[in-house]
Amino acid sequence: MRIYENFTSDNYIHDDIAAVCIGGFDGVHLGHQELLKYTKESSNLFQIVTFDILPKKYFNNEHMLLTTNNEKIELFKKFEPSNLVFINFEHVMKYSPKTFCEMLKNNMKAKNIYVGNDFKFGANREGDVDYLIKYFGEDSVHTIPDYEHNNEKISSTLIKSFLSEGFVEQANEALGYEYSLTGIVIKGDQRGSQIGFPTANLNIDKSIQIPKNGVYKVDVLLNGNLYQGIMNIGYKPTVSEGTKQSLEVHIFDFNEDIYDADLTVHFKKFIRDEIKFSSIDELTQQISKDIEDINKN
Repeated sequence: MRIYENFTSDNYIHDDIAAVCIGGFDGVHLGHQELLKYTKESSNLFQIVTFDILPKKYFNNEHMLLTTNNEKIELFKKFEPSNLVFINFEHVMKYSPKTFCEMLKNNMKAKNIYVGNDFKFGANREGDVDYLIKYFGEDSVHTIPDYEHNNEKISSTLIKSFLSEGFVEQANEALGYEYSLTGIVIKGDQRGSQIGFPTANLNIDKSIQIPKNGVYKVDVLLNGNLYQGIMNIGYKPTVSEGTKQSLEVHIFDFNEDIYDADLTVHFKKFIRDEIKFSSIDELTQQISKDIEDINKN
């Protein structure tokens, strides 16, 4: 898989690969995966075309994402595209639908287009599947029906709503893999260690969707090894009056210095809401119970 970053109309792909699958692909969820599988089944050699920044994020910085570009790259790899192209969105955002199609045709040698049936492109989202058909021809534009799970259309918006309600198991089903957060371990206030449960504090990309505040059963990937753990997302009301949200994970049977390490937390299950306990003893008893419950399941 060759990766083209910051692709503009000044760049050209010289491979003769006519099949192009285009989308925003936030989360690379089951709906996206169906489209990618369909593309691969129809044409073993194909290119994935997406944007360096999701258009919704470009126009609204408050828009939260499910995946970083690096995470997308890892998820795309299993579909074995010949090329992965990140178009410079700022460069093309004012393109008319015709100019965008010309770029696909002239710069990427696109002839067969694979998109979701609600795909929009060009200035003011004026281009759609009908325009692609008008430009490339009816036999050259391929879509699939909406992909549904439990009678709901799978979308990045639906998955984010699951996460914001703590429904990580439903989110994982819609994604086709376990939702995760990746970040760097930073120094916290050491309170976890003081009460017998040392935690790694995670600093993550601020544009990534964080699940609802609460306690979660998680798997932790660190230095190529997978550990079980328990994660707290929130404001630690029992020990702090703080207003800064923290992401802390206690890794079972582990007590090493991992400051500045890259760490990935995979969400397995929501355990409970974050609670303000009347004492530190009550908090530690509850954490012990949470860990016991996790180990039972």
